[in-house]
This record gives sequence, structure tokens and C-alpha cells, in this order.
Amino acid sequence: MEGKIRLALLGGDGRQAFVARRLAEEYEVRVWGLEGLEERYAPARSCRNWHEAIEGADAVLLPLPCSADGVRVFAPHSADAEGIRLDVLLGELKKGILLLGGRLPETVRRRAEEREIRWADYLENEVLQLRNALPTAEGAIAIAMAELPVTLDGAEIAVVGYGRIGSLLAQKLHALGARVTVYARRAEQRALAVLQGAKALPLTDREGHSCLSSLPRGLRVLFSTVPHPLFSESVLREFPRECLLVDLASPPGGVDRAAASALGIKTVWGSALPGRYAPESAGEILGQTLAELLGELIDRPCSRGETEKGGK
Repeated sequence: MEGKIRLALLGGDGRQAFVARRLAEEYEVRVWGLEGLEERYAPARSCRNWHEAIEGADAVLLPLPCSADGVRVFAPHSADAEGIRLDVLLGELKKGILLLGGRLPETVRRRAEEREIRWADYLENEVLQLRNALPTAEGAIAIAMAELPVTLDGAEIAVVGYGRIGSLLAQKLHALGARVTVYARRAEQRALAVLQGAKALPLTDREGHSCLSSLPRGLRVLFSTVPHPLFSESVLREFPRECLLVDLASPPGGVDRAAASALGIKTVWGSALPGRYAPESAGEILGQTLAELLGELIDRPCSRGETEKGGK
């Protein structure tokens, strides 16, 4: 291990074990907060406490999400009930160290800059988002297969949004024999959806009114991928009660879940699907992306608050 760059990996769900294993191919990796998963992340080294993990580290890797409550590092596998307070961690990191995390709170970013700690939010990395589209799409299909009383082959399905996730999901559903209708804002997205075997409709009409109030007859499931509040109470009043609504948008989502529940609409919020349905694949994707990002950032100086998008 002598001469290797040292990384401290703190907390996380089952994905992080595979992240640690991947990064251990190139770096000295010390792990805290993944009790019971040691076999998965060998040859990375397990630490008794987080202070030991960060000692002498060149970079600290926080999970995705960095925190579930904005106060402590997300660490569901940790046996330490106290966990790690983010403010305490930042107070102990040395000047110039690199801090990487997914969905870093604004308070963490500001505090890091105050202490001259370099940081990057890897969830903003376009490569990671593209790679994550595959396990997300497969996880969404797994939800539909578990919830629906019918096969996807021949089922009427709608996909709202035709970005990274929506386009891949629509293609996979079409390949399974589903009758797919895509709702997309841009004309070029709708044209592409048609070329790939789906029907395509605009999200709004010329006056800006939602087109989601008139959905295809017999619709069995609708996947929403747009991170905006498209499914308000007024739209949900017209939503077919027999249709499953799966919200794949990033937090806070695109569905008024309280209104959906009050109206008797079955809704599933598909958050963190890669980690829930394919932790090994998701961990390897994240590990590969972090290895590439570390290769860009760890050996060269960069300005405070620099992210893979070019900084602030």
C-alpha cells in the first residue's frame, strides 16, 4: 500500500461495498459504516471508527445520498447509533483534502469552502447519470411487473419525459411488447420516440395547459420521469383510478403524493432504484465513475468548490 493514494469511504447502502471494491483496485481504501458487508468490499480495509478511516486520507467519499436528514452521513449499515455529524466531519478534515459526495447539501458546500476543502458532487456528473439510467429503467420495470395483474406484453403504458431515463425505459417497454405512449415537451423528442416504436404526444397544448388530463384508454401504468410538479391535485382528479402511477423523478418528485393517496390512486415513488434493485451493478457503475473522477481531481490542484461541471 505504500505510496498509494488513500481514500476514506464513509457510510452508504449496499452499493458502497462494491464501490469500495472497485476503487481498491487503484487506491488504498479505508471503509467505515458497512458492517456485515466486509466480504463484498475486500481488499478494502475496514476501520473501527470514522476517525481512523479519515486519518491520512487524500480524499473522503460520502455516499449517495450524502445524508438522509441533512445532519448526519447516510449510514444504514453502521452499528454506531450516533453516526457522523456532517458539521463535525468537516471540522476535522484537513485543508486541501478532496470531498466527494452525492447530493451534497448547500450547507456542506459552503462549510467546505470556508475551510478550504475541495469538493465535488458526483451526482451532477453527466456520465454517472447516463450509466445509472439502465438500472433505473430496469428497476422501474421490476416495479410494474410486481404491481400489475397483467403482463407488460400488450399493456397500455405511458412514459412522461424522454430524457436519459424516459427514452431508455420506453425502448425497453416497447421491446417487451407494451403499447407505449410518450409525453415529451420537445418536438424532436417526440419524433425520436415515434421512430423507436412509441406513440408520442406533447406535455402541454399551445396555451400551456397540461395534456396529462386525457390519457390513453385502458392505461395500466404511467411512469413519470420529469422532476417538476406535473401531477398536481387538479391533474390527478382526472387520472384513471385503475392505473398505477410510478414517480421516477429525483426528489422531491413530480407527483403530489398526498393528493394521490386522498384520491385513491396507487403511487410508487421509485427513488434510489439502482441501489434497491441492482446494488452490485449500481456500485460498479458508481465505482467506475468515481475512479475516473478521482483520476481527474486527486493529483492536480483545483479551485475551491470545483465540481466536474467546472466549479462555481
